[in-house]
Amino acid sequence: MKKFFAIALSTLFLFSATACSLSGNEGKGEVVTDLLGRTVALPEKVERVVCIGAGALRLYSYLGDMDKLVGVEDVDKEGTGVGTTLSLRPYQMANAKRFNSLPTCGMGGPTGSADAEKILSCNPDVIFSLYTSDVSAMDELEQKTGTPVVTLSYGTTEAFDENVKTSLTLMGEILGKEERAEAIVSYIDGIVEELGALSAKVKWEEKPTVYLGCQSNYGTHGIESSSANYSIFDVSGIRNVLDENGYQGYQKNVDLEALLVMNPDKIILDAGGLSILKSQYAKQERAEVFNAMKAFKTGEVYLQMPYNAYYTNLEIAYCDAYFDACIAYPEQMKSFDSIAKAREIITFFLGRDCYDELAEKLYGGFRKLNLAEHFPLYEEK
Repeated sequence: MKKFFAIALSTLFLFSATACSLSGNEGKGEVVTDLLGRTVALPEKVERVVCIGAGALRLYSYLGDMDKLVGVEDVDKEGTGVGTTLSLRPYQMANAKRFNSLPTCGMGGPTGSADAEKILSCNPDVIFSLYTSDVSAMDELEQKTGTPVVTLSYGTTEAFDENVKTSLTLMGEILGKEERAEAIVSYIDGIVEELGALSAKVKWEEKPTVYLGCQSNYGTHGIESSSANYSIFDVSGIRNVLDENGYQGYQKNVDLEALLVMNPDKIILDAGGLSILKSQYAKQERAEVFNAMKAFKTGEVYLQMPYNAYYTNLEIAYCDAYFDACIAYPEQMKSFDSIAKAREIITFFLGRDCYDELAEKLYGGFRKLNLAEHFPLYEEK
C-alpha cells in the first residue's frame, strides 16, 4: 500500500510540476510563432536548451551558445551505436567533445521519436524540434514536458529554402543571437546573389548540359539516382539535363538508355554513391552504356561531397553549389579557387576550417574523377 501511494504521489508531483512550468511561462517572456504556425510562450530567460529531431542541433550549432545546451540525442553522441549508418555530419564532428559530455535527451535518429522523460530529465527552458510537422504531436510534447516546444523547418528545397533562413532567424531571436542569425542569413543571400550574377553572364545556349548522378536520398544510390529542379544547380542557372527532358523532382531510377539519349555534356556525382557506380561499371553491358556517353568519353565526370545526412549539411551544400558552378562555367570561374571558398564557408558556419578532415572522410573532397583509375572497364579515349 505504501508503494502504491508513493507512486501516486510521484505521478501527481510530476503532473503538478509540468502544469506549473506551463503556467509559469505564460506572460513572462515573448510569444513567438514557430514554423508550424503554433503560438509558443517563452520564459523570460532562456538559459537551458535541447534540440531534437533531424537537423535541429545542426541549426543550433551554427548560431547557438554551446554553454546553454544541456542535453543531446544519442544520434549526435559518439559510442551510442545510434546514427552509425548516417554519413558524416560536420556540426557533430566539430562539436563532438561537447556533445559527448552532455546527458542524453533521447535516442534520436531517422526512426527515433521525442522522448519526453529523457527531455524532462535535462530540465530545458526551451525545446527546438524538427521531429514532425504534426501540430498535435508538438502540443502533446509541450504538455508532457511543461516546456515550450519551438518547431523549425528546412522546407522542401534543401539549403536554399526560405524556411531555413526563417528558422535561423527565429532561433536567433529566442537565444539572443540575432546578430549571428542575421549574419548567416546575409551570407546565404550573398551566395544566391553571387551565383545568380555569374549565371546571368553566360547565354543559355552556351551553357553545357549537366547531370547529377548517385544522389544520396535515404541512403546511397547508383548513377540512376538524380533530381530535376535541383536547387544546387538552380541557384547558379546550371542547365540540368533532366529539366530539359520533362522530368520533375527526385528520380530514383533514371533509365540508363534514356540517360544515354539525353547524353549530358558533364556529369557531377554525389561521392556517396561512388562505390555503387563502381559495381555498376563492373558489368560489361552497363560499362558499354557508360563508355558511350559524351561525359565519360571526354572525361567530364566530377565528384561533389554528399550533404544529406540527418537532413541537410548547409555548409557542404553551399560548397557544392560553388564547385558545380566551376564545372558548368570553367571560363568564367577559371581564376576561382573552389577549395579556398569551401574553407571559407565551412569556417563561417562551424567556427573552424576542417575541410581537409571532411575531404578525407568524404571521398577526397571536390575533384575531377580519374575514370581509368576507378573503372577497369573504362575505355579511355
